[in-house]
Amino acid sequence: MANVGVFAAVFDDMNRILCVKINYGSHNWTLPGGHLEKNESPDEGAKREVYEETGYIIDIEKLISVYSTPAKDEVVFVFKGVIKEHTQWTPNDEIEKIGFFERNNLPKQIHSWNITRINDAYDNRVSSFRVFR
Repeated sequence: MANVGVFAAVFDDMNRILCVKINYGSHNWTLPGGHLEKNESPDEGAKREVYEETGYIIDIEKLISVYSTPAKDEVVFVFKGVIKEHTQWTPNDEIEKIGFFERNNLPKQIHSWNITRINDAYDNRVSSFRVFR
């Protein structure tokens, strides 16, 4: 079975996108997100991951896109999230830093696939998404 990733593109009121700097592996910047847990829908997983990694509580507005990497047996959902609230957050073993970035001023240490996902979010791409409970 494929690994399922869930990420969210979250913008502040200055139209900057929220990114996190992971504290393991490549130590790169990425959108907040991670792997789907058992019995969790993709939208619920994205909301959980954003909260765990940043302290932001979000609503999911729409699905931006689904990305597939067959060589990695991976499927990734990227949603647009809207900030509802922010709670206290401190760096931890998983996330070193969080920050909002302008489209033309993204961190240098970021994978090309994340730049593609960020550009899709800025370009306001929209995909269909339904959850059957």
